[in-house]
Amino acid sequence: MSSVSYGSAHILHAMFDGLRYVGWLMVCGFAVVGAAFFGGAALVAGWQKAGPPARRRNDEVAREAAEGIAEIEAFLAGQPPEAAPPEPPPAPRRNRPPAAGEAG
Repeated sequence: MSSVSYGSAHILHAMFDGLRYVGWLMVCGFAVVGAAFFGGAALVAGWQKAGPPARRRNDEVAREAAEGIAEIEAFLAGQPPEAAPPEPPPAPRRNRPPAAGEAG
């Protein structure tokens, strides 16, 4: 004699079927993500090999930026080092209220 009733056995099988379905969805999802990741990387590598070489940026903007950075560095090198800022004065303390038995 079985200790599991027909209704609970039916529910148990339905739960296992659902779990198996979710498991297959996860396996298929991992396969699709992996194929997209590695396949995309392979496509990009192929396109980079087939296409023209990457151009270096040697235009007017890059030259002007390099000159501006050199000017800023030269200016900062000529500045004297700053002195440490003075310490702020101590915060004012409030007077304690008189304790029990003290004259105020």
